[in-house]
Amino acid sequence: MCGRFNMTADPLTRLFMAMVGQPFAGSDRLNVAPTEFVPVIAAEDGQQRVAEMRWWLVPHWAKQPSSRYAMFNARAEGLTTSRAFKMPFARQRAVVPVSGFYEWLSESGRKVPHYVVADAEDGLLLAGLWDRWSGGREPLKSFALVTTEAHSQLQWLHHRQPVMLDARAAERWLAADAAEAELLDLCAPALPVPLAVTAVDAKVNNARYKDAACLEPTGPVRHIDRDGEGGRVSS
Repeated sequence: MCGRFNMTADPLTRLFMAMVGQPFAGSDRLNVAPTEFVPVIAAEDGQQRVAEMRWWLVPHWAKQPSSRYAMFNARAEGLTTSRAFKMPFARQRAVVPVSGFYEWLSESGRKVPHYVVADAEDGLLLAGLWDRWSGGREPLKSFALVTTEAHSQLQWLHHRQPVMLDARAAERWLAADAAEAELLDLCAPALPVPLAVTAVDAKVNNARYKDAACLEPTGPVRHIDRDGEGGRVSS
């Protein structure tokens, strides 16, 4: 799963520039939690645009925005059958550039936050879906991150992971002519870039905590190779 992430101008400006020719907008956003608004790259009618969206998908057919159901993640296994995700998967996909994301590992009865980043790369590109709800005074655009089973090299941390894409896969994820089978293949467990994982301060557990200390490691860095590079894991 993915329940928190970070967005910082360095390195995200380079990712936004490479994909849509414009820099990351606004200030650094540390410890982003569901229901917060962040910029995402959204595809609609064959066009790619940057839009500020709420991280908690509200289906266009919903009577009102609600947090009754956990709609901030969309399981890859249900994208073609879920009432909430089927239409966005077919027509309204998004890429969410992030500096890194958090996952929690149970250790001695407590949950220790770990920060996952691209190792020597310009951030991570996460697959998403978005929808537009028009039941209020103004339309509400919102998104969910797509998750899949964890890659074998990440199963020690959690049994699920966000779908991570390299630059080419991100373009195909947004492409209007991408076939369903191709899109589902992109959702398979994969590590398109090397990762670095480290434990961070438990203050991150509080979603209201947005200080730069969110990024300070409290343990050694664990390096994980990308797919096809031998499966090296080192601390």
